[in-house]
Amino acid sequence: MNTETTRLGDPLRLARTLRRLQAQVQPGDLGTESLEQFVRRYSRVRAPALDLQLESRYDPSWPEHFEHEKRRLQAALAGADLAAIEHIGSTAVPGLASKNILDIAVAMHTASAADGLTRALASLGYVAHGESPIAAEFSWHWRVGQEGGTTFVVHTCAAAHPRLAELTNFRDFLRAFPEERQAYVALKRALAEVPHPSWLEYSALKKVLVVQITARANAWRTALPSATAPDSVIAAECGLA
Repeated sequence: MNTETTRLGDPLRLARTLRRLQAQVQPGDLGTESLEQFVRRYSRVRAPALDLQLESRYDPSWPEHFEHEKRRLQAALAGADLAAIEHIGSTAVPGLASKNILDIAVAMHTASAADGLTRALASLGYVAHGESPIAAEFSWHWRVGQEGGTTFVVHTCAAAHPRLAELTNFRDFLRAFPEERQAYVALKRALAEVPHPSWLEYSALKKVLVVQITARANAWRTALPSATAPDSVIAAECGLA
């Protein structure tokens, strides 16, 4: 992976991208965020250059990689105001093909604690890249794998942020419902096959489906009996029950 920082802020390029997206994204498709707001927010995002070619398979070693990295994070953050470390994104869903990039949410009890994690993460080899595309209040930090190895992205946030619950609901919903998972990966493949896709366009068009699935995931979570833990569904789906 090319680790040269990619910036999306060129005004002419953004204007052209916005015009293309306006023909494909309808009002409300991105949830409470308008297309213009989405484009402006993503124009601030800094990230290593991304290869949008989707891997052809799910790697069963990803959960093990996450657990190993979780232990490293717990050790580095010992004594901090840590609330949770969650495996999120496509690599957190068994059977879902994805790039070899593991996304991890590190949630702190307070926003101020989340803002102070850069030094601790740097000690583990992470490089801060500012605002995460997840939400304006999230920051992200990359540890890029060498020679095709696993890359880790830590997204830091306050535990009370509503997007954190949406991320875990989305993950658990895809784990529990194979047909939802298949629709999601089919869209990712279709978008990755578009010639010369930009990361912004890929992200915007993917988010249209993510918003729809997240709404169903939130409703599913709310409807679960309080005594029914999603973990039991997840364990069965992962072959652990």
